[in-house]
Amino acid sequence: MSQATFSLTPIMDPYGIPKAVKVLDSMSEEVLEASLLYFFSLRLLLNKDKRNMWLSINPKIRALWLKTKMEDS
Repeated sequence: MSQATFSLTPIMDPYGIPKAVKVLDSMSEEVLEASLLYFFSLRLLLNKDKRNMWLSINPKIRALWLKTKMEDS
């Protein structure tokens, strides 16, 4: 009998939540840790479409995009 096997090493989704949090944490100068913008960003990036857009845009404007989204909410 054969059983389904799975990889012990998860494949990192380039648009997944762990990747988005890693990128957000790397923006410590633009998005201060434990700031309102940081926590807003965490909630916003739960949305798959917004997370995909954010990770796809130019890294130079990611912080501005987050700030405009926060202002619009």
